[in-house]
Amino acid sequence: MIRQLIIPIYFLLLSSIPVFFSGDANVMADTAIIISGTLIMLLCAGVYRFLIGKIFTVFVSLLWALNLSVSFFFYKKHDIRFSSSIAETFINTNSSETVGMLSYNIGYVIFYLFVFSVYLLSIHKCAKYINRRTTMISITMLCGYLLAIPAYYASLLNKPDSSLLITEKYLLNTPFYNAAALVKNLYENRGIKKISSQIVSFDYEKKDTEAQIYVLVIGESLRRDHMGLYGYQYDTTPNLDNRQSQLLVFQQAYSPAPVTILSVPISLSNIRFDQMQDKSHYADNIISLANHAGFKTYWISNQGKTNKRTSVISAIANMAQKKKWNEFVGYDEEIQGHFNDAINDPTAKKKLIILHTYGSHEPACNRFPEKELKKFSEQEDDNCYDSSIAYTDKFIENLLQQLDGKPASLMYFSDHALQRLDSDNNIHYHHGVNNPRKEAYEIPLLIWYSQTIPKPALSPRALGQPYSTANNYWLISDWLGIQQHASQACLSPMRECYQPNNNIQVIDGNRNILPVNQLPSETKDPQ
Repeated sequence: MIRQLIIPIYFLLLSSIPVFFSGDANVMADTAIIISGTLIMLLCAGVYRFLIGKIFTVFVSLLWALNLSVSFFFYKKHDIRFSSSIAETFINTNSSETVGMLSYNIGYVIFYLFVFSVYLLSIHKCAKYINRRTTMISITMLCGYLLAIPAYYASLLNKPDSSLLITEKYLLNTPFYNAAALVKNLYENRGIKKISSQIVSFDYEKKDTEAQIYVLVIGESLRRDHMGLYGYQYDTTPNLDNRQSQLLVFQQAYSPAPVTILSVPISLSNIRFDQMQDKSHYADNIISLANHAGFKTYWISNQGKTNKRTSVISAIANMAQKKKWNEFVGYDEEIQGHFNDAINDPTAKKKLIILHTYGSHEPACNRFPEKELKKFSEQEDDNCYDSSIAYTDKFIENLLQQLDGKPASLMYFSDHALQRLDSDNNIHYHHGVNNPRKEAYEIPLLIWYSQTIPKPALSPRALGQPYSTANNYWLISDWLGIQQHASQACLSPMRECYQPNNNIQVIDGNRNILPVNQLPSETKDPQ
């Protein structure tokens, strides 16, 4: 009899653990998580004597441990709750990137195995003391919970894809609440398929430029303050330094978001932050514009191919006339062959070749061959990160050597930067997802012109003042010689009407809009 009382109390305590990492201040939601978790454990214990019950219990244990481990990871690493934006990144993460991240965070893998074992062993030990009556009560109460949720959220039943919305609410009130973010992402991304089918009305005139080949290199996780080109104390960019006379270097460029899944689509599209929910706006992007203007377009990626139905980046990439993805994420030099094929592809059209690289994504020491590791300092993490930048500098130089002597121009910008210091002031490179620091947005932006074509004269004011790559759509348009008639075209630093904006706004990983000049610095307030 005592055991019949102790076991539910023990299950209740165990089911309370996920609440501490849920990040939800809603007492009702936290209570629902605890109660539903306890009922699920009682149900598992009640059916454990059967083979199907054991299978069900193992499945529940795996999900419970995964949910708790994910919450613990983001709580400890980023002080953030798992969100739909992070879920989108997870959905579109390739296998090699996943393996790399797991190897870099092996402690959390061990934590996952530990909590899985605790949960499963708890049910295994308690199952023999759970009688039929307790099992039936838990089943009845769980059914009541399943009926109460749609009744409580009845207003959602009239909305499109209401099944996803109700499923999200179900999961939010269970120990598997992180799965709700995955469902929410599916709901938010319903409109991705509109990107390729949306008809865009363009209004522009083509300027006769001497360049025939335009190469747009999208970098990854690169901080400009770690580049010798921007005054870094170590010589991480010797090749770019030697080509400074051919470069336009933007001194204060900022990315619009601290994660790739958000920053790249914004940087390539004509879209405002308040329009992001409507995916159709991404149809007006630099590839669709170049296609319309008669360019031959190429997308070459070392980031791994993702589903164009679940990734805005992939949906945009698939608009290119020729597309190549490195099947498994490797070193950026592995896409050099596809680049050579593109520049030598016979055509009378001008070319826009977009290279999506993997740059300095953490763990940075995995981004280049071992022989490329350089000892800039005594700090191992800094050496890995700085060596990845030196490797990127060498990669860009190889591209430029292929373009030397041709009527060509190359633009490079990083999708976002990284934060270097953690909350204990230890050096640990990481994305700034929630409550990001200013350094997470400080990126390089530069344009190279071959010696066969003239380099435009941009004023020191245009190059030296803050600029957001959220306006890249207009800058790239002018760079390509596609002069749009919209008033927003003055957001391009290549226009005489351009006015620098000292009040640049960015978004965090949860799409919250933040003024970049009010963001704390990691040196004063590390995260």
